[in-house]
Amino acid sequence: MDNVEFEQVLQRAVAGSHRDLELILELYDPLIRKHSHVNGAFDVELNQYLLIHIALNIHKFTI
Repeated sequence: MDNVEFEQVLQRAVAGSHRDLELILELYDPLIRKHSHVNGAFDVELNQYLLIHIALNIHKFTI
């Protein structure tokens, strides 16, 4: 995905497109999983919290 395509996907996700939000979450899944560890162990609840937090607040992103 190039920069122009990413920007278009992000704009549509911010505008409310569920399909594009899913693409953003898939793209950033490795980073989200990286930050979903507590004391060195993967925390499923933290991972879910981060995904929900992003989904509920993506409309606040400025482009």
